[in-house]
Amino acid sequence: MNGQTQPHDFFSGMILSKNKIAENTFHIRIQSRDFSQIPYVAGYTAEIFLSDPYYNLQREIGEYAFWNYEPVYHTADFVIHANPLDKAEKWIKEVGEGDSVFFRKLSDDLILDESGSHYFLIGDVKALAYLYEINRALAVSKKVDSLIYTEREEDLFSDLDHSFPLTSYVINPLKPEKIVEIIKGNFPESSKNTIVYMVGNSEISFCISNYLQDNPAFEIRKIYMKEF
Repeated sequence: MNGQTQPHDFFSGMILSKNKIAENTFHIRIQSRDFSQIPYVAGYTAEIFLSDPYYNLQREIGEYAFWNYEPVYHTADFVIHANPLDKAEKWIKEVGEGDSVFFRKLSDDLILDESGSHYFLIGDVKALAYLYEINRALAVSKKVDSLIYTEREEDLFSDLDHSFPLTSYVINPLKPEKIVEIIKGNFPESSKNTIVYMVGNSEISFCISNYLQDNPAFEIRKIYMKEF
């Protein structure tokens, strides 16, 4: 990551809590008055530095979705994955309560679109916190269908209220065709004004997107896609 970032380009906060919530997954709560600068809506993400940017010029950064934001106390919840293939593994295992954390570029490029009547929320476990937040923010009048895919059940975790409001499927080996088969058998056709949030593995997302768009019965108005 580029070492030209100056101190005024990023914000700081403190880790209030850190808890392991799945085999390779941690939940952290950060408090920062800098959060007050954002007009928060569900779907915001932050770029978190995986080291102290004041001392480490090789500034590696990870992008993480807000799982929740509490404006009164300026706290935000994030989920950090720590499997060996994730660049945050070393950082999240070493940081703890009371440690400083630095972040930048609060992004609103994939915030909640409330204009739909029906929603498909589709993604992998790295997208789970983001999709939980979107689901909680939707009005109760909206119809929501969901599909969380994972190769291992132990990678799943509940929402902040300890509920599992999204439907998950353990698929091993994980193949796009298997997910399309699940959609064919479980997702309602003839839904009107449908908005899709597809957040996860890009190969799988494009395969699902092509299937949905080629099937006019779903009446897809908009598909939002991202890979964390």
